[in-house]
Amino acid sequence: MRYAFKLKNDSMVLFDPDTALLSITTPHGDVQNSTIGRAESRLLGLLLMEPGQTKSREEIIDYAWNDRVVASGSLNQAVFSLRNILNDSRDHEILMTVPRRGYCFNRHYVVDAPTDLPTPSNEAAQPAVPVIEQLPPSAKDHLPLPSEKPIKPTRITKAQLIGYLLTLGVCAFTGFHTTFDTPKIEVSSIKQNELVIHAVANSVAEAQSLRDLSAQQVQQFSPNLKGQVWLNLAKSNYSVSCVRPDLSTANLQLNSEQKDLALMIRQCLEATL
Repeated sequence: MRYAFKLKNDSMVLFDPDTALLSITTPHGDVQNSTIGRAESRLLGLLLMEPGQTKSREEIIDYAWNDRVVASGSLNQAVFSLRNILNDSRDHEILMTVPRRGYCFNRHYVVDAPTDLPTPSNEAAQPAVPVIEQLPPSAKDHLPLPSEKPIKPTRITKAQLIGYLLTLGVCAFTGFHTTFDTPKIEVSSIKQNELVIHAVANSVAEAQSLRDLSAQQVQQFSPNLKGQVWLNLAKSNYSVSCVRPDLSTANLQLNSEQKDLALMIRQCLEATL
């Protein structure tokens, strides 16, 4: 069974839980197809079975991971990723949290006639790999810093970076592609000890420049940070989304004139300063 619902920007979404395929049609008629991760797909499918009905954390974990033993933050991570995909990372109006009970899908966003939406095309699909339990493979890049393992930037394809969904979260958080019609996103990543930095931009050169600037500042001022961060410069603001070692997440923004990226990354990764 396919499900249809709308987003806050009036885009229409068709979701097929059997293939984990999301087909998003913008108000301008542009269509973007993408495949979401298994946990996110199972979570979304369960909530859409009974929109408006609260599903407990235990019920969601049992359904999404089929009795597998998972880390305590795995559900939080899946919810975080799914909200970013649905451009719902700020107010949680679509995928709602019910305090001390669980989560539910807002029934007011559900569309009753999914046949009115276009059928997803497998050829147009742009698969995404949201799992971040392992790091992308390292490769040689330009301007490496001491003890660094640069990762070659690539276009978003079937073999794209493992952190793609959180990259989408950065973009949704900053308005980088609010209408889901951005033609290309470039990501340049680098590993410094136990910290991985993913820089997001419109071009490889911009992504590499942001990567090198943030890496140099972190190496100089905060070399012992741990976790993963996704950085983006949109208009006059830097933004950062992060996953801490305990799998908790956060989003921050900083005026680009300040240019203190090391402090911003510390604030995102550390619960308190």
